[in-house]
Amino acid sequence: MTSALISRGERITLVMIACALACLLLSVLVGALGALYYLPELAQYMSAVGISLVQVRPLHTTFASAWIFLGAIACISYFLFERDGPTASEMRRFKLQMTLWGLAGLATLVTLPLGITSGREYLGFHPAISVLILAGWILFAITFFGRVARGFWSRPVYVYMWSSGILFFVYTFVEGHAYLLPGIERYPIADLQVQWKSCGSLVASFNQMVYGSLIFVGERISGDRRAGQSRTAFALFGVGLLNSFTNFAHHTYHLPQIHIVKWIAFGVSMLEIILLVLVFREVTALISKKSRSSLDFVTSVRFIELSKCWNVCLLFVAILISVPPLNALIHGTHLIMAHAMGSELAIDSYILFAVFATLLASIFPKREVVERFIDNQTTRHTVTLLNASLVGLVLWLGLRGLVVGITRYLDLPEPSWLDHFPYVFVVLGFAVGFLLIRLGLQWVPLLTQAKRHKTWG
Repeated sequence: MTSALISRGERITLVMIACALACLLLSVLVGALGALYYLPELAQYMSAVGISLVQVRPLHTTFASAWIFLGAIACISYFLFERDGPTASEMRRFKLQMTLWGLAGLATLVTLPLGITSGREYLGFHPAISVLILAGWILFAITFFGRVARGFWSRPVYVYMWSSGILFFVYTFVEGHAYLLPGIERYPIADLQVQWKSCGSLVASFNQMVYGSLIFVGERISGDRRAGQSRTAFALFGVGLLNSFTNFAHHTYHLPQIHIVKWIAFGVSMLEIILLVLVFREVTALISKKSRSSLDFVTSVRFIELSKCWNVCLLFVAILISVPPLNALIHGTHLIMAHAMGSELAIDSYILFAVFATLLASIFPKREVVERFIDNQTTRHTVTLLNASLVGLVLWLGLRGLVVGITRYLDLPEPSWLDHFPYVFVVLGFAVGFLLIRLGLQWVPLLTQAKRHKTWG
């Protein structure tokens, strides 16, 4: 990646893609350890050697979140430096930003297994690590807003989405550390309300960044700027921004809240998902009209289409599990886990894979390179198997959660066939993890041997 043929902007994009894929790999590997805990025999052995689920789960969620954020930042970096490469000061900020985040990731890998933790949901690492993460984000925000400030109000909608996502991350990340303030721990209900509000808004921040990346990629694949200027896309941005303030409330039915707050949160969240379905439809319609060329973006289009289908299915599930009586029935069961995994993998991660395939095909436009590493038969088979495995995993988790919720409500024992749950879960989970890694590994040569694959002739 040091050849003059690779611009500094492209190098930054490739570094961000590599870091995002590294976080995905770590998340999958640690998640596999967590899945093994469902097998009683292995759980006893792992506990005996000092590996506990309390240590593994925060590692999994931390690097899964990092994968999504860094993946979106890779797309943003490509946009920022595609025409004009980074200035000397921007390069210094980028290097410091990545150094801070690298130290934060390394510290998380070391401290969480040692039991050095905040004990919080999604922010389980020590607050000192949070300082490194926040400092890196501020540096990135300075670069981003310095680039997009001129002519900001005439920018495409994805710039607004990225802007709100970056600002919301900084705000909600700080808010998530409110427990450090004196007196908060004396009020458990208030502590839970602030924690879940910050976590909900933190998820909303990376949703804005990922949705913006989807629209950016749709515009690039189709060559049609309507993707970034449509009324539906701006409506999604507006509702998504509102949802960033309200979406926590329909996840906290078990906490004291007035009913109007819950209904507002429910309505806004459902409206955002509906608008996302419409944006998917617009993007895929524009993509389908594109004339065929040396860059067909087959893999990108496939992931976007699959994500659209998943979004429709998860919309139906989201509506059901947000109805208060049904939420009370299945709260805390594997049905919630199924919905969360489906959302993070089949929507956010699928969009990011589409983004990466598009960026890599744009950086390495040679047809033989695209056909060898991005749009090939192996990739198509991998995507098909990955989606089938994910369908099986989400259905199995959902079925188990629904049955457990019903039997718990009726005060009945769980049916005996659920004894097989851990084994099916582990098999399907490992299949999804293996295929995710296989997909990412296909792109490693482009990241490590960029000069070779960029050279023409």
